[in-house]
Amino acid sequence: MLPEHKWETEPLLRFVAGVCFCLSLGSLASSAILPREAFATQEGKFFLFVFNSVVLHGGTLLLVANLLRAHGLGWRPAFGLRMSGMVRTVSLAIAGALVALPIALELQQLSALVMKTVSVQPEVQVVVQTLQETQTLQQRLFFAFVAIVGAPVVEEIIFRGILYPAIKQHGWPRLALWSTSLLFALTHANTATFLPLTFLAMALVFLYERTGNLFAPILTHSLFNAANYFAVVYQPELMQLLKQLLPAQP
Repeated sequence: MLPEHKWETEPLLRFVAGVCFCLSLGSLASSAILPREAFATQEGKFFLFVFNSVVLHGGTLLLVANLLRAHGLGWRPAFGLRMSGMVRTVSLAIAGALVALPIALELQQLSALVMKTVSVQPEVQVVVQTLQETQTLQQRLFFAFVAIVGAPVVEEIIFRGILYPAIKQHGWPRLALWSTSLLFALTHANTATFLPLTFLAMALVFLYERTGNLFAPILTHSLFNAANYFAVVYQPELMQLLKQLLPAQP
């Protein structure tokens, strides 16, 4: 059961507007700082990723704090962040990641196959391209922190913690599920990952409904991102390991 409080319309609209402003501010400010040709370089791409991450994640957390203050809520009661029943919450979160990851991968392959049948070449997400081009340990550690900690916390607060219950509280549970799930997938701006991310978002809503604790979808999201992160960073090593484990074809 979700936490029992109502998100008021006016503070909620201010929060949504603030998040949209943070999204646009990162791109506009970085464009003003860097010359256009710099964005074609690895250093420019990484700077853009760092700048956007700091602005979006830091700005969103400040906006959440302001939203909670407007409702007289603390972080724990607002998102059900309680220690009671934590073993069940963690167990469901781990199970959710183990189920969601292979299904999402299959859906991504299906999406790529459908795109190819209509002569559309699937493209890798820009952030994944930037990760593949990282050259230093410090860059990879920053990516890991954003992917495994920052993004799951901020995105779950926005989509599952605030937007989903806010729409549901107006008597539209199905609209809440579909709209927030589709919006979550759309914000990642990649056709090939749209279907798997929509599925993941719906699974995260299910976890939040079952536990009433936002830590469950945060942990599942974090494990999902961690698996994808290590798959990208250590792809050559993983491919070599698979060749050693799988029997040679005659």
